[in-house]
Amino acid sequence: MKKGQPGVVLRFQAKPGKGDELFKLITDLHYTGDPDEPVDWVLSRDAADPDVMWAFEFYRDQESFDRHYSDPTLDKPHQRVFDLLAEEDGVDSSIRVSVHVVASS
Repeated sequence: MKKGQPGVVLRFQAKPGKGDELFKLITDLHYTGDPDEPVDWVLSRDAADPDVMWAFEFYRDQESFDRHYSDPTLDKPHQRVFDLLAEEDGVDSSIRVSVHVVASS
């Protein structure tokens, strides 16, 4: 990873008992062959709740990040992710924060 590389930190709360399904789906989505998909990524399970995923995704550059998140062919697979998420007041409980690498090992 390099300084300034764009990415996102995501927190997904799956519906009760749907954590394994969410992890499989999101793992599979990282192997689609999309040239703009993340080049570095980690999926982590919350130690206190097996239905919570923390995902860290980093992209080649800002252009590939922008193309990835504006690609309409990903709408359907992303909707499958949203369908697995728990809701609070009728809204999915996900968190998405844009980040940039400052330093890495």
